[in-house]
Amino acid sequence: MGTKITKKRARLLARLEQIVGSNCYNGSIQNYGPGGSFEGAGRDFRYPLTIVDAVGEKRKKRNPATDETPEALSTGFYSFGANRLHIIKALNEVLDDLEANAGLKI
Repeated sequence: MGTKITKKRARLLARLEQIVGSNCYNGSIQNYGPGGSFEGAGRDFRYPLTIVDAVGEKRKKRNPATDETPEALSTGFYSFGANRLHIIKALNEVLDDLEANAGLKI
């Protein structure tokens, strides 16, 4: 990973991840209201962030991971079947790039 993840940077990464993870949509989900009335197709949902703790246990997070240590947060990924998107690593690289090339100060 690029820049060391400080507590301040970890809070920012957790907030950014929450934004990304909250922008998932599935058009196949059918929405039914009270009495079984159809209310339309599709639903937004929060994609769970998987964190691996110090003993190797995997935990799913649906709330912002602002309570995680920088070390635990740095393990955060989205699981897509056999594939993983290392979202925290990717967001940290985006911040590194913005700091290096766009004058972002964190």
